[in-house]
Amino acid sequence: MIDISIEPDDLWLFSGSMISFALCIFVLLGLLLKLRDTKSHRMFVWAMIGFFSINAADHLAELIYNPFIWGPAWLFQWHEIFLPCFMIALYFFVRGLTSAAPKLIRRDWLHLIPIALSFLCLSPALLLPGEIRRDPEAHDLSQDHLDLIQLGDDAFWALWVVTVLIYGTLCARKLIQHKRNIRDVFSDLTGKTLAWLDALVATILILSLIVIVDEVLDLLNYPEIRFGPTEFLFDLVLVFSFGLFALRAVPPLPGWTGAVLEPPVIEAPTPAPPSPKPDRYARSGLTPEDLNRYADRLTQRMEAGQLWRNHALSLRALASEISIPSIHLSEVLNTKLGMSFYDYVNQCRIRDACELLATTSHTILEISETVGFNSKSTFNTSFKKVTEQTPSQWRAKHARK
Repeated sequence: MIDISIEPDDLWLFSGSMISFALCIFVLLGLLLKLRDTKSHRMFVWAMIGFFSINAADHLAELIYNPFIWGPAWLFQWHEIFLPCFMIALYFFVRGLTSAAPKLIRRDWLHLIPIALSFLCLSPALLLPGEIRRDPEAHDLSQDHLDLIQLGDDAFWALWVVTVLIYGTLCARKLIQHKRNIRDVFSDLTGKTLAWLDALVATILILSLIVIVDEVLDLLNYPEIRFGPTEFLFDLVLVFSFGLFALRAVPPLPGWTGAVLEPPVIEAPTPAPPSPKPDRYARSGLTPEDLNRYADRLTQRMEAGQLWRNHALSLRALASEISIPSIHLSEVLNTKLGMSFYDYVNQCRIRDACELLATTSHTILEISETVGFNSKSTFNTSFKKVTEQTPSQWRAKHARK
């Protein structure tokens, strides 16, 4: 039954929840279509389906359990045990986008622990009948039980803080590792750095921090940050920003990069002597003589064909050109030459650019495009990193008249 005397703040809350719920349903429908069209590596899609399902449930609870509408009593508050799934889903979203072949592994069951702990914290209230859960102080409950409910609620929000910190850190580590990985397989990083995901993770962490601060302010009997119009805006920013990127997200790593970037699975956990090679090369079988031979072949073929001038040159394409497996080329670059694929190709491009700057009258933009750069700003940054001079300074000092 609806009470016609609605407070302005309740109206803001109701309106924000209604619009956010509608947006969640819209995004979920879009994600289901995306799931149908995505044939493999779908972890990031499933993660977002989980994220927006929990979000939709949270907003639905705001709609049907409020001062002027009362939903089914037995369902009240049960959705809260899944609130840690916001951060868990964000982690799997990041993991799905930063892995060449993302898949669940045996230890992923550990991610159910925050949900189990949430139920444990909220169980003093959840195990009560719904009508009593709605307003426990209005019923004949002992003070000890009321104190236990409050303690469980406080422990739940402490768990939320810990979950935000842990999964925020895991997301950040995945993104940092991704930025290192793409330099091992691509010479052009445009569209592959997932800079938008950095901003999105930061946004989610900030919004989570606001929720945490609100809970602390509520415990201290201070006004909350999310109140009235600010709560309305909070709900819309969360759903709209995340929904927009969830629907447009495309994993930047093709499946072939998995063999290069991901270390082999060791079946038997027997101790092994330390190896100077990175783990992912532990089973390559290359000898020092092989590394020297492949390094010479790489240098000769790169120079003969000026392969770096290919804007879209990738580790796989270069490995095909010199007739060795991608994993062996990666090992040559990282262990023999001591640099990533991106840095190696960039150095070749900069050497080529230095020669053109000194011997031709072509513009800097023309030279940057000729040697393989897609962006003049990227060329300028890379050039200065290698030579400690700008292209103009280099030309002025080394031009052959």
